[in-house]
Amino acid sequence: MAAQQVVQQSGADFFESKIRPVLAGRCYTCHSSTLATPMAGLTLDTKAGLARVVSAGKPEQSRILQAIRYTDPDLQMPPAGKLPDSVIADFEQWIAAGAPDPRSMDPRAATGAASPTPAPLKGMSIEDGRKWWAFQPVREIAAPKIKDAAWAETKIDAFVLAKLEEKGLKPSPSADKRTLVQRAYVDLIGMKPAYEEVEAFVNDKSPDAYEKLLDKLLASQHYGERWGRHWLDVARYAEDNPTSEATNPGYPYAWRYRDWVIEAFNQDVPYDRFVKLQLAADLMEDASRDDMRALGYLGTAPIYHKDRRLSEEVTAGFMADDWDERVDAVSRGLLGMTVACARCHDHKFDPILTKDYYGLVGVFASTMRVERPMFDVDPQTEQRYLWAQNQLFDLRYSVNLLTNEASTVVSSERRVEKWKAEIESLKTEIEAWRDRYPKLVESLEKYWTTPQRNGGRGASAAPEPFMNAVYDAAQYTDGSDKQFTWIVVKPGEARDFPVLQHGNVSSPGDIVPRHFPTVLAKGDANFKIGSGRLELAERMFTDSAALAARVIVNRVWAWHFGRPLVGTPSDFGTQGEKPTHPELLDDLSARFIAHKWSIKWLNREIMLSAAYRQSSRSRPEGEQADQGNTLLWRMNPRRLDVESYRDSILRAAGTLNEQMYGPSEDVDRATSVRRTVYGRVSRARLSNLLKLYDFPDPAQTSPGRDLTTTSLQQLFVMNSAFIQGQSAALVKAVQNEPDDEAKVRTLYRRIFSRDPSQKELALATDYFADYLRDGSKPDRWVRYAQALLATNEEIFWP
Repeated sequence: MAAQQVVQQSGADFFESKIRPVLAGRCYTCHSSTLATPMAGLTLDTKAGLARVVSAGKPEQSRILQAIRYTDPDLQMPPAGKLPDSVIADFEQWIAAGAPDPRSMDPRAATGAASPTPAPLKGMSIEDGRKWWAFQPVREIAAPKIKDAAWAETKIDAFVLAKLEEKGLKPSPSADKRTLVQRAYVDLIGMKPAYEEVEAFVNDKSPDAYEKLLDKLLASQHYGERWGRHWLDVARYAEDNPTSEATNPGYPYAWRYRDWVIEAFNQDVPYDRFVKLQLAADLMEDASRDDMRALGYLGTAPIYHKDRRLSEEVTAGFMADDWDERVDAVSRGLLGMTVACARCHDHKFDPILTKDYYGLVGVFASTMRVERPMFDVDPQTEQRYLWAQNQLFDLRYSVNLLTNEASTVVSSERRVEKWKAEIESLKTEIEAWRDRYPKLVESLEKYWTTPQRNGGRGASAAPEPFMNAVYDAAQYTDGSDKQFTWIVVKPGEARDFPVLQHGNVSSPGDIVPRHFPTVLAKGDANFKIGSGRLELAERMFTDSAALAARVIVNRVWAWHFGRPLVGTPSDFGTQGEKPTHPELLDDLSARFIAHKWSIKWLNREIMLSAAYRQSSRSRPEGEQADQGNTLLWRMNPRRLDVESYRDSILRAAGTLNEQMYGPSEDVDRATSVRRTVYGRVSRARLSNLLKLYDFPDPAQTSPGRDLTTTSLQQLFVMNSAFIQGQSAALVKAVQNEPDDEAKVRTLYRRIFSRDPSQKELALATDYFADYLRDGSKPDRWVRYAQALLATNEEIFWP
């Protein structure tokens, strides 16, 4: 179904989930009917106002698209930075589909008269919401009765087969052993096996050969590299920000968070603890200093540029955008709830109140990003260091802003001298730490030595003993200086946030306490300790444990099968899809909890099933009855993700550097031969290779990857220096074989982990004969290896 058809069919849903949240988050600050003087007289919070810049059905004639595409240097909105390409694509689809807007048209708006306050949008009540399927407790469910009991290997199979039998379908035959071992390697360690590894499994006739294979792969250190990368999609991991202005520099220690994730998967850290550490390791008594690397989940989150010369209102709006991102990432990524849709009004569809949204905003308005030391520091000094780090950054930035640029701020000399004096005062205080904590002092020296135009925190990966993290500190704006807005950070304090009317920072309403979403809360929902991050994390696995379990089990199922049981992994609400196998999802979630939230147990349980072991070959009766394979009558065929494809090529060529952990490198460099998980991930400029192969937008939590096969990928395989280099390495690896047939056989073993057939050998012989008749240069072997790397057998899952 075309994207335009999807928008037309969903209509109001698409506008509410994709368009209005962007307008509220990035536009209403300057273009709202609640402002005394909206910028350019344009109001985007009304249907009539939005219609002024949208030509329904005509994207290229729509002024709003011209602005957000940044094609006109004189018209670039929002001014803080270009929206992600995926968001721009949503606007293009929405306009092309006729710009459906469910809001009622105020007749006075068309004439330019002021619009009345819109009526509140009502969704599902809290009482009804507590009856919603996704919020119900999970329990183990007895396996349904099935006719073909001999097929089932695990309890999972009974649920799958019962659905198939209802439709008169049979499951597919089991994949052969060669296919199965390759599938298991790709699934658990992200690389295809060597020929010898395949042969060892094929020749193992013991009844538990497959179980032993899974145990071996789950114990491999490469397991964490594969499964950690899955999680990093959900965590929107990256090492910089969508734009690179001075106030939002990159995260030089983001790689430490990535390494922690890999280690956590290898150690099978229980999922509940895994999440808690990422939200609140610094507040957990049993967490080590090393565990605080987990705080990179919040500490490397995207932030927006805040030029200090902007008004307090605009700056506050950008800060609200930052906190909105945290609410969205946590609620969709961890709980499958679209809480951010309640920023402007009660959720139109789900039982989420606007006050619930701002109850979570308060948590993140009380949490400040920071670079923490990897070594122990006494608590008092550390908190002072964390505050001073941000304060010095802002002071140095502000001095540079008014000294090194054509400043628009009058009387800047007085301000600059005041800020320089504060830097000197902090320098004197911090130098006193040098004997005990020299590394702390060294990390701050850049703020009082060589003047730095960009504030001193670069985007490149750094090896120093620090980590990107967070700490409890309330954030406010100080607009007392009408020409310069200061962001005030108060360590150790928490901030309850007001409900912003229609999402507008200039229209604050009642202050709401920091709290857990009402529909999920059992008892008092309020958070009372610090920012509330730890209470939020704990509530996820007490009050909403069933929901949290369903969400991660559904994600893990999708990572194994290529499609989830709930087709909208980040939306378990009324606008999301219902599970195709609800009893299976509940039973598996209940058993996952019973097995202490072990992801490795879940991997093993799924992969032992007969459903997982099915062949992926198509069958006419299956296609006719269930073309989308929602009933799982076969394994889903799909292209390899970019990490598995690239890593498998490197392994086959013998060039893979298996060094684990450490600072990232550029995967676009032909000389880069570490696993792809160690490649740099940029929000500002995503790697060409990653972009080409459907890598998700790291500026937002990803519900899953849409793996495509395009002509650009084929051109990459034909022309890229990487593929050509690895093809040459493959040829070099076989050059000592005695004859052409032996070389072909060895290439097949290295790339496909099997011997070529007689037909394939004959095709190779004919190819080389034609090459020589054409008088071509002797690079025919490189071209031949390159052709093998471009085959479906190499590019697709086994």
